[in-house]
Amino acid sequence: MAQRIVRWHHQWLIVHQFLPVTVGQATVDDVLTNGRKFFTWRNDPFIPVEFAVAAYRFGHSQVRPSYRANFGTSGTDLSQQFFAMIFDPAAMGADPADLRGYRAPRRFMDWQTFFDFGDGRAKSNKKIDTTLSAPLFHLLGQPPATLTSLASRNLPRGLTMGLPSGQRVARAMTLPELSTADLADPEDLQLHLRTPLWFYVLWEAAVTASGEHLGPVGGRIVTEVVIGLLEGDRQSYLRQDPDWRPTYGSGGTFTMVDLLRAAGVVASIP
Repeated sequence: MAQRIVRWHHQWLIVHQFLPVTVGQATVDDVLTNGRKFFTWRNDPFIPVEFAVAAYRFGHSQVRPSYRANFGTSGTDLSQQFFAMIFDPAAMGADPADLRGYRAPRRFMDWQTFFDFGDGRAKSNKKIDTTLSAPLFHLLGQPPATLTSLASRNLPRGLTMGLPSGQRVARAMTLPELSTADLADPEDLQLHLRTPLWFYVLWEAAVTASGEHLGPVGGRIVTEVVIGLLEGDRQSYLRQDPDWRPTYGSGGTFTMVDLLRAAGVVASIP
């Protein structure tokens, strides 16, 4: 019962908080009301390559080069706070001064730095567009002969997997297609007419939504797949009880902040 309560609350957040800010409320409402049109399955649900290799990699453009994870072990001495680059080649030892996943006393998480508790501590992600933070062009832990840039891994992967161009996907979905003027940036590489789907999704978000959320093609792919996975899960709230509402939260709303508070993981730092 406890597992089901937690899972359903988390699934509710995905549908009613994460997806609306990621793809736009109108796209979520359309899929929930009118159903999926393009990503369906006969038996068990699956994750299509258009989602895994392209559309859901939109988050790569949102990563900031550095993050503040906490406000210091004392709560008042800001000199002890953990603020670091994602990757730092010069950071060495058992507790490097970057955000790799090493265990150390200072590497605790103040969730107020990532979610808005109304105290002014949270900082938003970068917008969804075609720019990546500099550390993502120099990934760590790879031999020199391999591709160290995240972009140079995503683009060949899409080609290897045989993904159609963004334009072909837009036509197949009968959704608005970006004009060649919108795609002037990759024209010198002859990619303005047949744009890799990952790059197309990022550029579409920048052009159609000012980078605040995904555009028509990227948003539709992400929404249909995420909703479809929940509908395909026999234990999900969308499958068992679509009219279910969270028991936590206040004022008829429930957010990630409410979940963190209910879990008791919010730091009591003033």
